[in-house]
Amino acid sequence: MRKALWSLSGILLVLPFAGCDLEERVPAQVVSITKSQPLGAEKALDVDIRFDVGSLEIAAEKGASTYTVDLDYDKASYQEAIGYEESGGTGRLTFRLESLHKLGLRSDRHPNRLRLGLTNTLPVRLAINNGVGDARLSLTGLLLTDLDLESGVGGARISSYEPNQVSCDRIRIKNGVGSLDAVGLGYLRFSDLEFEGGVGGANLDFSGEWQRDAEIKIQVGVGGVSVKMPRRIGVKVECHKNFLSGFHLDGFTMRDSFYYSEGYDEAKIRASVRVVTGVGGFKITWL
Repeated sequence: MRKALWSLSGILLVLPFAGCDLEERVPAQVVSITKSQPLGAEKALDVDIRFDVGSLEIAAEKGASTYTVDLDYDKASYQEAIGYEESGGTGRLTFRLESLHKLGLRSDRHPNRLRLGLTNTLPVRLAINNGVGDARLSLTGLLLTDLDLESGVGGARISSYEPNQVSCDRIRIKNGVGSLDAVGLGYLRFSDLEFEGGVGGANLDFSGEWQRDAEIKIQVGVGGVSVKMPRRIGVKVECHKNFLSGFHLDGFTMRDSFYYSEGYDEAKIRASVRVVTGVGGFKITWL
């Protein structure tokens, strides 16, 4: 009886794996889609993107279109949905590329790639949820009023090299597993920025033409966070530090439990930085 039970257990353990071997391999079926929306009577644009797996690129573009989508994706494994409507003077673009969750084994890599161009003539609220893959946001020329970026697994890069022509009320960046590099954040004219780090380092470069005071909240994860600030910005830092983390502030002095940069009291523009450190380190250096 005991031998019979062991034999039955062995069969039950093997069956799931045998089933996997018998499953049909599903090859990638790469298709390409190009879609755009002519500019109409919109006064603003809301963009909501969910991109499960692949490479994502977003940039401002000139022309007569509200947006332009160039998409290459694996139709056998993913389903796309693009929606647009205009209501009350605001255009609303939604984009989804989501897994079909099929069980077939696939020998091919997922070659998904989205290139999204957004008009440079309308104020834009931009929300992005990027699952697995790289994200590149080229924000130069975009009239950005709000940015919410959540990156899952993979690297992300944000860049801006010219002043934003409108005020950006809020920037929220949540980084999962992978590095994040942001250059020219000072050009975006934000009043509130929140960064949440995960596993992987982050470089936050606040170069640019600052035009107003700002609140910055940084939560350091396992990877370290390196911040670069222009010398002319007065910086005050409040830090809640984990005993395992490193903490380095170049040219700061401590007063009343806060750290102040040199020339803070005389600075015309100031940034208040609140830092909560995890295992990773945190540092501020100067541009």
